[in-house]
Amino acid sequence: MRSQKSFRYLIMTAVVVFFLAGTQLSSAQMPGIPSMPKMYGEFKMPPVGSYVIYKATYAQNKMVKNTKLSIVGKEKSDKGADIYWYEIEDIDPATGDAVITKMLISGNPQDIGIVYRMIIKQGKQQALELPPAMVQMINASPTPKTDSTNQPRIKNLGTEKLMVGRQSLDCAHMRYTTKDKATADVWSNIKVPLFGMVKTSTSDATFELSSYGTNAVTAITEEPKVLEIPEQK
Repeated sequence: MRSQKSFRYLIMTAVVVFFLAGTQLSSAQMPGIPSMPKMYGEFKMPPVGSYVIYKATYAQNKMVKNTKLSIVGKEKSDKGADIYWYEIEDIDPATGDAVITKMLISGNPQDIGIVYRMIIKQGKQQALELPPAMVQMINASPTPKTDSTNQPRIKNLGTEKLMVGRQSLDCAHMRYTTKDKATADVWSNIKVPLFGMVKTSTSDATFELSSYGTNAVTAITEEPKVLEIPEQK
């Protein structure tokens, strides 16, 4: 019972801290939470069932994971707008253990203020849904400044061919350099769903596209339990 409560508190703390900070969930900083690099380029909401799978290699400890991003459902908001279930499945290939984050969103999952619901599941434990108050906190977090001083410098390095399975893709190779001199090399192709990303390489990690397709379904099959916020004593 104690470990289950600890896991719930860990999830609650991680989600709130990272979203309120305007950053993405990071397994490097919070074990058990899925990680993705910043996705440069234009986000386009694909049809339901679209997915991409990346092989992620982390530089610090040479850890390898498979990360699946997918659109697994579609609903209507209370205002009649289309909203979508976006799912991140972070899988340890050695054990098969997975951490799944599922969000009902209205747009680019990297933006602030687009989350309607959020569900998290770790391994075989019960899926947990964040209560509405926590979702409101996530959506009310300050929007990062987007003025020119915070925009990365972009260098076009031309077109290169990358293999995805047996398929060769012509990829635009761009290099993004931030104000603090951090760089990200990104290879992209318009055929790839969601962000168009075929490969991303930074000093922290490399994400390489393994496969993509159109038949994704949710990995969370049970009814989630609403996360209870621990009482302050």
